[in-house]
Amino acid sequence: MELFMALLPALIMITMVIVTRRVLTSLLTGVIIAALIYADFSPFDALKYLLDSLTAIVTSVEWYLPILGFVVLIGAITQTLAFIGGIKAFAQWGVGKVKNRVASQALTAMLGVIICIDDYFNALVIGEVSIPLTDAYKVSRAKLAYLIDSTSAPVVIMMPLSTWGAYIIAILGGLFAGNGYTLHSGFSAFLAAVPYQFYPMTALALVFITLFMKRDIGAMKTYEEHALEGNDTSQHVIETKEEKAPEQTGVTHHALIVSIGSLVVMTLFMMYALAGFEVSNMLDQDITLPLFFGGLVSLAVAFVFGVHAKNVNVLKMGEASLKGMVSMGKSAIPILILAWMVSGAVQDLEAGPLIASAIEGSDISFSILPVTLFLVAGGMAFATGTSWGAFGILLPIAVPIAIMSDASFMPLFIAAVLGGAVFGDHASPVSDTTVLSATGAGSKLHAHFISQLPYVLVSAGIASLGYVTYGLFESLFLSYLVLIISISLFIVFLRQKAVTDSMLE
Repeated sequence: MELFMALLPALIMITMVIVTRRVLTSLLTGVIIAALIYADFSPFDALKYLLDSLTAIVTSVEWYLPILGFVVLIGAITQTLAFIGGIKAFAQWGVGKVKNRVASQALTAMLGVIICIDDYFNALVIGEVSIPLTDAYKVSRAKLAYLIDSTSAPVVIMMPLSTWGAYIIAILGGLFAGNGYTLHSGFSAFLAAVPYQFYPMTALALVFITLFMKRDIGAMKTYEEHALEGNDTSQHVIETKEEKAPEQTGVTHHALIVSIGSLVVMTLFMMYALAGFEVSNMLDQDITLPLFFGGLVSLAVAFVFGVHAKNVNVLKMGEASLKGMVSMGKSAIPILILAWMVSGAVQDLEAGPLIASAIEGSDISFSILPVTLFLVAGGMAFATGTSWGAFGILLPIAVPIAIMSDASFMPLFIAAVLGGAVFGDHASPVSDTTVLSATGAGSKLHAHFISQLPYVLVSAGIASLGYVTYGLFESLFLSYLVLIISISLFIVFLRQKAVTDSMLE
């Protein structure tokens, strides 16, 4: 199959998302086109493919289904805590501790850096903690989604003690054994690649630079202005008739803290249990089932607080919880399922291997090979919506290339693939982490995608300059110097833009 046809569904869908802002329609169109191409334009076979794809997702007990269940539970936990007054109490308590708008965003970003177990975990849990505080200071949900998304994958991709780290280390270990490479183990190669992770470093730097400079660009600036005016147009508003909460319940901020804390503890305990109670094996476990059971425990804890609260009708609390589940089922679940279907369809069309074979079949100069791997990994993850897929396809290509050219460049090539995949994942509206970051922050998916994209492209551009510099001069010092100069120029741009905007006003 030609590369263009393999990528066509993703290109049409992404264009539709940008132009129409109708995410569900765009995703559905993309998956239908992909199914038709896969079935050689046979409507019957395409329909069968779609049904098989949907069935595979909703019956996947070990992966997809627990994530869907956890998303639904997040809706229930949120509505339960809101009904009993726990979220309001946490916001009132938090405003006393977090003194201003910048601090509320900085706390979110720092939680993303500190909690570096898994990107799914970050996306859905950090939003739950941060929404009350950022709402109190009128931070847009698009900004919150950006803070969550850009401090999750960029952190876990550089942390060996994460689910991503365990997955990548396992891939590298197998590739090294198969190719007779002995200079590094999978673990040591992962660590050696960290200094060359130019995109994650730059993406994290931009988060804190824009945060503390109080400067936003593109659609983010518009959403932030609307939020400050009391009309956050990026917020995903779910139209449901909520149960009226009692005025005085006696519930304090501890309800939210203990509820979310129990989620974290239960998730880690389940990973520990699935690992046979061996700490060294914890990160080899999928986090999906532990997250689901953690969500169940968290919801149970929220109910316990509600049962012991004043003036709380348990039946109405249950109704509020159920409505939270239904609201997630109507909004986030269809988008997430369609995003997975699109990702699977594009992979079935073998877009990744076709891109990879194009690299292998070309005569690329070594000087531009690092940036080429970075950009190709980005394009692959952007089109397919999965960074892990890009890891699995490109690392088996990058490792032999490094061995054949100069084995000392192995960490550089690995980093280029890993960083590029995170870049593409950030830029893609069909990435599951993009969807879940928007869900966790309560943001419209289109608002999150379109407002984060300028920051992603700036970070990727700066990272590309770093890889080009290393390819030309083979100097990490010079690459860092280029990164610092480029980031400094971006800071100058932000300051100049602020002056220009104030003059126009």
